[in-house]
Amino acid sequence: MNEWLSETLFKLEMKRSFKRLLIWSAAMAATMLLVIILYPIAKDMFAAIPPEFQSYIEDFGGIPNNILEYYATEGAMMLQIFGGIYAAMEGFNAIARDEREKTVETLYQLPLKRRVFFFTKLFRACVNLIAFSVVTYLLSVAGFVMVGESFDFGLFTYFFVLNTVMYLVLVVFGLTLAVYLRKTDKSFVSVMIPFGFYIILILAMATDNEWLNDLKYLTPFTFCNPVEILKENAGFETLNFLIFVGLAVLAVVLSLRKFKQREFIV
Repeated sequence: MNEWLSETLFKLEMKRSFKRLLIWSAAMAATMLLVIILYPIAKDMFAAIPPEFQSYIEDFGGIPNNILEYYATEGAMMLQIFGGIYAAMEGFNAIARDEREKTVETLYQLPLKRRVFFFTKLFRACVNLIAFSVVTYLLSVAGFVMVGESFDFGLFTYFFVLNTVMYLVLVVFGLTLAVYLRKTDKSFVSVMIPFGFYIILILAMATDNEWLNDLKYLTPFTFCNPVEILKENAGFETLNFLIFVGLAVLAVVLSLRKFKQREFIV
C-alpha cells in the first residue's frame, strides 16, 4: 500500500482472520436481531408487571418506554461486552498469533520494516472490528424494520459510531498487551481488559457516591454508555472520550517502540 502498510501482508492477515470475523459477526448480529424481534413480547410482559414491583425495576434501568430504550438495556450492553472481548482478542492476536502458531520466523523474513508489520497488523484488526460493528448495526436496523417500531435513526447511528470507537480503543490496548507480555501468554489474558473496564462502569453506575461515580472516567465504556445515550439522552462525555483516545494514541507509540525491539525467534 505504502511505506506504512503492506498490501500483501494485509491480505494474508485478512485471510487468516476471516473465519473468526465471520463467526463473531454472525453470532452477535443474530443475537441482536433476536433481541429486537422479541420486543413486542417483552412490551406485553412489561405492561403486565404489577405497580408495586415497578419501583424495584427502576433501580436496574426501569421499564423501557420505546424500542431504543429496550435495546439499550437488553441488547446493547451484551453487544458491548462481547464485542469488547472480540476487539481485545483481535488486537492481542494481531501480534501473538504468529508466535503461538510458530509462523513468526517465516513471516518476519519478508522484506518489510518493523513499522510496516506493526501498522498493517493493527490496521487489519481495526478493519475487522469496523466490519463487525457494521454487520451488527445493519442487522439491528433490520430488526427495527421487521417489528415495525419507529425509532430515532440518528441517535441509534450516533451510539454505534461511538461504540465502534470504543472497540478500536480496545483493539489498541489488546495489541499493546501482546507486545509487552511474554510470548507464551495466551490470548485469553486479553479478556481481562474489557471485563475490567466493564466492572468499573458497573461500580460507577451502581452508586450515588460522587467519588465512586467518578470511576466512570476510568473506562472507555462511559463515552458510549447505551443507557445514557439511548434512554436518558445524556450529553457527550467529552473528557472521557479524549482521555481514552489519547491513551490509545500513546499506547500505539509505546507499543511500536517496544515492537521494534522485540525478538521473534521461537
